[in-house]
Amino acid sequence: MAYRNSPLDSCPVGVPQSNSTFVTDHLALAAFLASRGHHSTLSAARSGKVLFSFAQTTALSDDITTFSDGTAQVEPAAYDAARIRLRQQMDALKAGAR
Repeated sequence: MAYRNSPLDSCPVGVPQSNSTFVTDHLALAAFLASRGHHSTLSAARSGKVLFSFAQTTALSDDITTFSDGTAQVEPAAYDAARIRLRQQMDALKAGAR
């Protein structure tokens, strides 16, 4: 599945919690990274958004660059499975925060 540069409702936050963590609130980016084998930790922001934290590695940086450039490719089934899994985790996190 190829991704193109298009206006996004939510851009990657890119705010590191530390030098070794990449954080985003962008579900499409998080699903892409998860489908590429990167593991995330979810947390709720005060704004109500869910943040996805990834361990910063060279491979992660490369994948973020290809996603941002619009040249990222991933199997549609892998992307869909990662997106569904992240949505389920988001729903569980939001239900626990109520």
